Amino acid sequence: MRTAVFAGVMVLGLASVPPAAASGAAHQGYQAEAPVPAWKPAKVNTLPGDDVLNDVTVLGDGSVWAAGHRVVNGRQRGLVERFDGRSWRVVPNSPPYELRAVTATSGTNVWVFGEGRAARWNGRAWTTRSLGGGFSATDADATGAKDIWAVAASSATARHWTGSSWRSVRLPGRASAVDAYKAGVAWAAGVKGNQPSIMRWNGRSWSLVPAPAPAVPARDAVVTIQDIAVVGSKNVWVVGGVSWEGADEQGDDVNFGRTLVMHWNGRSWTVSMGTANAQPYTEVEPDGRGGVWVLQGSWNPTLWQVTGSTWRQARLVRKSGTDAVVFSVARRPGTATMWGAGFSVPQGDPDDPSANGTFWRTP
Repeated sequence: MRTAVFAGVMVLGLASVPPAAASGAAHQGYQAEAPVPAWKPAKVNTLPGDDVLNDVTVLGDGSVWAAGHRVVNGRQRGLVERFDGRSWRVVPNSPPYELRAVTATSGTNVWVFGEGRAARWNGRAWTTRSLGGGFSATDADATGAKDIWAVAASSATARHWTGSSWRSVRLPGRASAVDAYKAGVAWAAGVKGNQPSIMRWNGRSWSLVPAPAPAVPARDAVVTIQDIAVVGSKNVWVVGGVSWEGADEQGDDVNFGRTLVMHWNGRSWTVSMGTANAQPYTEVEPDGRGGVWVLQGSWNPTLWQVTGSTWRQARLVRKSGTDAVVFSVARRPGTATMWGAGFSVPQGDPDDPSANGTFWRTP
C-alpha cells in the first residue's frame, strides 16, 4: 500500500485484493463471516407485459414510492407505485413517458422526472412542468416541499424547486447524482472532463470540493461517478467505476472495469480502486447506523454493508429460476430499514420473458 497526502487530499492505493473480495471490493477489513441482513423480495409485480422500476424513495412514515415504466397495449408509459405501509397501489394516470427519478416530502408532494419534464402528484392528480428540452434528470432529492434538487449527467446545470418554480442553477461540473442533506446544504457528484467532480451547495451557490484524480490503470480509462451519500458533514461517500478497453491473454478485445469509492472525512479524501476486473459501484446509501450500503452492478448485483473499514457482503434473495436487477436503494429515515427497486426476469428462454417490477427490503 502507498499513501500520498497533498492539499488536504489523501489518495490510497491498494496493492492487493482479499481473495473473498475478488468481485471488486478491494478494501481492508473485509469480513465474509460477519452476519448482515438479507435483502428479501417484498413485492413482485404481476402487471400485464413488461414493467421496470428505476428509482425508489422512502418517507419517515414508512410509505414507499417508486417510478419507472410499463408497457400498455404495446406502448410504453410511466409507472408510479406506492406502498402505504399496508397495501400496494399503482398511482393512476402516471405521466406517459419513461420516469428515471422520484423524490417525495409527503404523500401529497411527490415528484417524478422524465426527459425534460417533472410531474408532481398532489394526492389527487398530476401536474407537469418543463425542465428544458436538454435536461433529462438522472437523480433528485429533497429536504422539504420548497427545497428540491434534480441533476442530469449530461448537463452542467441543476434544477431547483423553490416552492413555486423550477430554477436553473449553474454547476461547476456535470453531476449525475445529488444528495440534499438538509435545508441549504446539498452535495452533488459527477465528472468534469475525465475526473471526479464533487460539488457542495451552501444555500447560495455551488462550489467544487477539492478532490483527487484517481490513478487510472490505462491511458484511455474512463472514470464514471454513479452516486453520492452524505452521512454527515464529515462523512461523505462517492461511488462509481473505471473502465477501459484492452486485450486478454489470447489477444481478444475485452472491456475491463474496476470499482471506485471515495470517502470524505471532513479533512481529506480517501480514494480506493479495486484491482480485480469487476462491475462498478452504482448506489450508496446511509445505513442508519453510521455506515453505508453500497450496490455493485445491477444485474444480480452484490450488496455491501460498510462500517468503518469493514465491508460485509449481504445476500440478495430472488425466486428460484429468476434473475434480478436492482437499480435503486433507499432507507426509511430514522431507521435502518432499506428498500431496493428494479425488476425480475425468468432465466433461460421462457414462454413468458416479461420483466416484473420488484421491491426488496431488509428487516
